[in-house]
Amino acid sequence: MKSILIVEDSEATRHRLEDAITNGGQFELSGAVSTYTEALDFIRQTPPDILLTDLDLPDGNGVDLIKLINLPAVKTQLAIVITVFGDGYHVIEALKAGASGYLLKDDDFMDINEAISQMVEGGAPISPSIARYLLNELSITESSSEDQKPAASILSPREKEVLLLVSKGYTSKEIAKMLDLSYYTVREYVSNVYKKLSVKNKMQAVSEATLLGII
Repeated sequence: MKSILIVEDSEATRHRLEDAITNGGQFELSGAVSTYTEALDFIRQTPPDILLTDLDLPDGNGVDLIKLINLPAVKTQLAIVITVFGDGYHVIEALKAGASGYLLKDDDFMDINEAISQMVEGGAPISPSIARYLLNELSITESSSEDQKPAASILSPREKEVLLLVSKGYTSKEIAKMLDLSYYTVREYVSNVYKKLSVKNKMQAVSEATLLGII
């Protein structure tokens, strides 16, 4: 059972998340803190498998906590954001830092345990409004100057097809079934996409490909 650290300064929201994780029975709640400093100490001493964090904390930024998962000494491998900020700046900053999911607090589209499970299985859970933002960025990019078109040749047609399905929230297993491919073949395509786009996770890949006009 993977462990989760909740970082949320709103007491009501923190308790709601604690109850959801505890009652869900899918993950182990290793801790719940309200500040950046507390979270930093927790991650350094007893790093959880998964970080569930807000962005705007009383004494720091959740993005800086997410960046810690890139350090070799840190055990934490996945980070998912739950916040009130749905603007492009916060979304892109979180994705670049390494977040694999981005949920809005006022969005009831998905149970938190379901979202985390989807992320653990290789998916990229995001709120509908965030998905619309990324799609809007894609639309803007496609209608921009011809100078951006060569970027589309970075990925092969199959890699773009796989990444497009990833952007819609499908897991590697689901994509394999849809495209009649083996799970390992899909994972290889995803790995190639990471290398070609110089990213580390699916959310970053979708964001980068969108900005480049690839998908």
